[in-house]
Amino acid sequence: MKKEEFRILIADDDEIARDVLSRILQDEGFSVLTARDGLEAIGLLRKEDIRLVITDLKMPGADGMEVLRSALRSNPDAMVVILTAYGTLDIALEAIKEGAYDYLAKPFKVEEIVFLATKAFERAQTINELRELKKLLRDTYRDITVINNIAKSKEPSIVTDWIERIERLRQKGILTDEEAEILKERLVKGNEA
Repeated sequence: MKKEEFRILIADDDEIARDVLSRILQDEGFSVLTARDGLEAIGLLRKEDIRLVITDLKMPGADGMEVLRSALRSNPDAMVVILTAYGTLDIALEAIKEGAYDYLAKPFKVEEIVFLATKAFERAQTINELRELKKLLRDTYRDITVINNIAKSKEPSIVTDWIERIERLRQKGILTDEEAEILKERLVKGNEA
């Protein structure tokens, strides 16, 4: 995933804060959408693939906690950062309990927002990588019962597909170089028999 594919939604009724946050994150290479209140944010969450939500706690229409709940319903992997000038520990704990990724009290430093966005982006990359690995493992496990038939197959394209799959597992670090070579050798020898 590239930074520009990592979509961030900023929801804040303060136009200046919203524009400043948007500009900072766009300058960092992120794709940013903005909402002027909680209801607009919830509407965007229903239509767009949002990975990170930075939302003010107190907004007209729907507050930041409602935006948090909606974001997690739309995408359980979404990360939500609650911003508030009303920085109490109780609100922070409630937001974290409800699934917020983090919490920042206003005024915040630019570096804090950039750091949070970067960490959220890295987390999203890790989640995507994990999904790919799980899929690859499921596919491989499902097909493992046919490996003997493939090795004996007279169809080179089937063997080639399996060799490519083994190579992807090696590249992802699931198989060692030695394990990958052994499996490839068995496939090729079985095909030659």
